[in-house]
Amino acid sequence: MLFITGVTGLTGRFLIDCLREAGYRGPIRCLVREHSDVSWIRDKDNTELYLGDVSNVKSLKVGLKGIEGVIHLVNIRFSPQIIEACHSANVKRVIIVSTTGIYSKYRECSEEYKSLEKIIIESGLDYTIIRPTMIYGNQRDKNIHRLIMIIDKFPVIPVVGDGTGLMQPIYARDLARAIAEAYVRPVSIGKAYNVAGKNPIKYIEILKLIADKLRKRRLFVKIPYSISLLAGYIGSLLNSKLIDVEKVKRVREDKVFDYSDAVRDLDFSPISFEEGIQLEINALREVGLIRA
Repeated sequence: MLFITGVTGLTGRFLIDCLREAGYRGPIRCLVREHSDVSWIRDKDNTELYLGDVSNVKSLKVGLKGIEGVIHLVNIRFSPQIIEACHSANVKRVIIVSTTGIYSKYRECSEEYKSLEKIIIESGLDYTIIRPTMIYGNQRDKNIHRLIMIIDKFPVIPVVGDGTGLMQPIYARDLARAIAEAYVRPVSIGKAYNVAGKNPIKYIEILKLIADKLRKRRLFVKIPYSISLLAGYIGSLLNSKLIDVEKVKRVREDKVFDYSDAVRDLDFSPISFEEGIQLEINALREVGLIRA
């Protein structure tokens, strides 16, 4: 039996189907919270729900009874609890989702991510680490869906600096496929994989592509970096979800990653941002977050 945390999140919504497509036919136990939307999980064959808390080792230990492997989608900060529970329950196989933010020279959490990955590597478990770039796919993503809604609503769109920083967002289903393939392929044990979108794309091109897919004419106004940085500091002070100093700094940073190891070992083949963003826009229309 397989145990999954974070199944009700963005990537988790695709993972069960991707596991079946990858050839996993065993039972799946899903860790969920009391108020999670689990209606869609009940339609999946050979799955069960476990009401628990990923931050509570005792809760995890109970959930891991009879489990052979764990896929941890929730924040990597909870990986020490996962590792402790796995040792207690004699579970050896674990896949943990990290982030390519580990490489950022601006991201405040990068050193913490490095320390957490070190704990995973030294855990003695049969681990695989998957490091995605920015994940998008529907209203559950934390970045791209906000850009879509802003571009859908406002005729003038501010752009931090010159907008030439490169990005490589990954569509959530592509990430789920990589995780599923890693679980069923022993070659992935003891390795860490970067996974990203098909090709790098400039930030300004992301904005223009979104506008094009929405069929909206928009004026993109480039804001000098110094002014954008000031806005970022103000956003940080106000705990803004839209802008903060780290986001401003990272817009200038090229976030491009080699995923050739995942291609070789996991048959990773991501879609382009143009394809993915149309899928996300369709998903947002379906739930009524943007106009048809």
